[in-house]
Amino acid sequence: MSQITTPNKALSLFRRLWRAGDSSVLYSKPSIYYVRQRIREGFEEYKNEKNEMVLNDLFERCENTIKFLEDSARRKGFEHKVIYSLCEMTYIQNKYKSWPPHLNKRMKLELYNLHAHSYDDYKLTLMMMNDSLKLCLR
Repeated sequence: MSQITTPNKALSLFRRLWRAGDSSVLYSKPSIYYVRQRIREGFEEYKNEKNEMVLNDLFERCENTIKFLEDSARRKGFEHKVIYSLCEMTYIQNKYKSWPPHLNKRMKLELYNLHAHSYDDYKLTLMMMNDSLKLCLR
């Protein structure tokens, strides 16, 4: 049996994540786009990675994420609620990027700092869940 090269393995994982992501949100239209956006962002982040140990860890995390997404598609439990929340946060972040609340206003520094750090707890929670479950959710 021949060894699968890294670019082919990455492409295969991308396609599998794409399909599992579509089925995890039950093919609902706006959510499909949010899941696909996050998958693309994840692969773009590591597209120039050459370290074999990092790549093996990422491949393992992708496999676990695919299983997580498949579980989300099969039953409406914890996994489905997590994916639903990630899609909602992507919607909110996209909306916030296009029209931030401080776009045409002068704000006090305290209020501006609150807006600047509004996603810190969300990112920390997601990072801790990814570390504990060996996933690569965004």
